[in-house]
Amino acid sequence: MYSKHISFFIIFIFVLSSGFVHVIHPNTHKSLFTLTGQAQGTTYTIKYIYSSAIIEKNTIDSLLSDIDQSLSLYQPTSLINQFNKNSRGVEGDRHLLHVVRTSILISSDTHGCFDITAKPFSMLWGFNADMPKSIPTKDLLHQTLQAVGSHHLSIIKDSLVKDNPNTKIDCDGIAQGYTVDQLCLLLRNKGIKDFMVELGGEVFSSGKNLSGNDWVIGIEGSDVYAKDQHFLSKKISLSNMAVTTSGSMKKFRQLGNLYWSHVVDPRTGLPVDNGIVSVTVIGKDAITADAYDNGFMVMGIQSSLLLANQSKDLGVHIVYVNADGSFSDTSNAYFKRFLLHSH
Repeated sequence: MYSKHISFFIIFIFVLSSGFVHVIHPNTHKSLFTLTGQAQGTTYTIKYIYSSAIIEKNTIDSLLSDIDQSLSLYQPTSLINQFNKNSRGVEGDRHLLHVVRTSILISSDTHGCFDITAKPFSMLWGFNADMPKSIPTKDLLHQTLQAVGSHHLSIIKDSLVKDNPNTKIDCDGIAQGYTVDQLCLLLRNKGIKDFMVELGGEVFSSGKNLSGNDWVIGIEGSDVYAKDQHFLSKKISLSNMAVTTSGSMKKFRQLGNLYWSHVVDPRTGLPVDNGIVSVTVIGKDAITADAYDNGFMVMGIQSSLLLANQSKDLGVHIVYVNADGSFSDTSNAYFKRFLLHSH
């Protein structure tokens, strides 16, 4: 299971059906095929356009199982669990090594705001169901911090090693994006060019839909809005790009007039208090977008917009809460290029 604690979610504008669906375009020889299922504690939907159904569900599920054996904390024998239990490291497979390598790069780019070694902090704050809900002491935070940080990780040949035996990794903030990319690679290797893959709200679209247009994706709020608030919904048109979302008001603890976020700053071990409710990122691939949307939750609005604008292909859309409790949103220029405006 992989969980990003999302109550904001990305939805398809078209109707999602269960099982296998086949839709024929009246003016072409191509058809739309749909595969759905469950994986990583959530659901997946794969839509592809081709002359025949050449992808079997068991092929998809086999790949997902292979990734779980590498990256899932819920698989006792997974590589990631072996690494966390080992005092030095493990020989990695292509999944683990690629995800960790990308994580280290984006951790550096976000100045440590995205960090796969920060799981112990969430547990200290009682954000894990198995842990008591208590406020950790400064000494305990300082002690935990000694084992947190991507600088503790190294990839040496085919091995993932750590310089602190207490360092543990949790790839939940990036693994679903990586899985989406791997599913896309499977489709491309079958010669499919027009498709959309969605897993747990993380999406990559390729080519065109059955109508010959870019794929239309909706980004919509859910329970976070008060009854007197309007939904801050957006529709984007996307092709050969990924879009992912992170954030949830369900994972805020209210104490008086203050909200304690379940998003923890890896640099300090303290809950984030920057007003951000959700971050949606458009990127060149899902693993990149997935990692940055988590990093931006920590970085804050202005720093996130600045970093996104320094990239040629990174769009960001941020929903945040104002001092009076109302909600607002902001996007950088690159993200706005993909917006579909209502008439």
